[in-house]
Amino acid sequence: MQTIQEIYNQALEDILKIIPDNVYFFRQASNDGILRSYSITPKDFRKSLENKYGDFEKFTKNFTTHLLGQKNIVAAFASTPTSFADAWNMKSDELIAEDVISLTKSGGHFQFNQIPYGPNKSGSSLYQNNYAKGLVHSKGTGIIKGFRHKTGGVYEADSLNEMGIFTYATPNNSAGMIDYRFAEYFSKRVRLPYIFLVTQWFKYSTNYEDLNNWIYMTGVAKVCSTASHPHDPIKLQLVSKDEAIKILNDFLEVIQTKGSFRVRPPFPEHLRLGWSYSKIKQDKDKRKKIIDYAVKHRLRCPGDKCKNVFFKELKLSEIHIGHRISQNWNSQNSGVADVHHPYNLYLSCNKCNISLSEKYPTEIDELINKIGTIGDWLMSGLLDEEDK
Repeated sequence: MQTIQEIYNQALEDILKIIPDNVYFFRQASNDGILRSYSITPKDFRKSLENKYGDFEKFTKNFTTHLLGQKNIVAAFASTPTSFADAWNMKSDELIAEDVISLTKSGGHFQFNQIPYGPNKSGSSLYQNNYAKGLVHSKGTGIIKGFRHKTGGVYEADSLNEMGIFTYATPNNSAGMIDYRFAEYFSKRVRLPYIFLVTQWFKYSTNYEDLNNWIYMTGVAKVCSTASHPHDPIKLQLVSKDEAIKILNDFLEVIQTKGSFRVRPPFPEHLRLGWSYSKIKQDKDKRKKIIDYAVKHRLRCPGDKCKNVFFKELKLSEIHIGHRISQNWNSQNSGVADVHHPYNLYLSCNKCNISLSEKYPTEIDELINKIGTIGDWLMSGLLDEEDK
């Protein structure tokens, strides 16, 4: 297990490794559609990384408020991936009422453009038609909030395929490129994907609404890959409101955690069903594969009654499958947890099984996190090792 600062520093090291050794020359269209030539030195890239991410404490403070802001917007305005993709793929600059009715039936959410009233221009930069296409930052943090897209954009790299994979062109400056790469490599290291908002806007003529002649649609996307060059486009995948909220909550918990922690990625449904407590108990081969994994990796029982005996020193009959949240606790708190989920299962010896279940919730987590749950092993390659 690692601290969040250790993970953060590893992400920065990952980015340093992909910075070119020589001056990088390229041509790219700007918002006005004109193709221009640019060059960025290795020093420029490294300076942008240091300027933006050199202060961990500042980042975590800003990132926490940023995540809370993202959560509010997602909760209020997020459209479903299906409706957002349908609107995008219409390739139309303008919508009529019939279009909007159809898109809202599949979960689309629309709102008028926000008019920047008053001296401080109070409308959101995500939803004002007088802002340029491209990146939007959470004000005062420098952290990317999302992207503003308009059909007919000038960037050839911008695309959305039938699988909901969204590709967005990289900015033409070193700071913007570094922002993309940090989002990817930090996501990879922390095992939680960055969440971005994506807004697209359309002409929508409405009688007696002279200033509100545009409507906006909000999609939510998560980072789904890592690039090997600073200038590569970023790849995102559209996600549902529920998934986005869960990821944002998980990120908030991780960022606010002091000390070491373990982040458990989403668990595939086929593994959850196929490797539940009842399936392992009924299937001798599955039980043996789990024990073989523990033996091969020289793992010990997490309990202390046996003095943390190695599993390889035990007979098969002496190895038990325990529940982090016990079945007895769950019977008194029905519906709170899926106690037979692989992430809730672990191996122990017969001497420690009962005593460990009595340590829920704090002591047992510390003990089990040292060796991992059965779900952790499945996600770390238990089945891949068995196939070799």
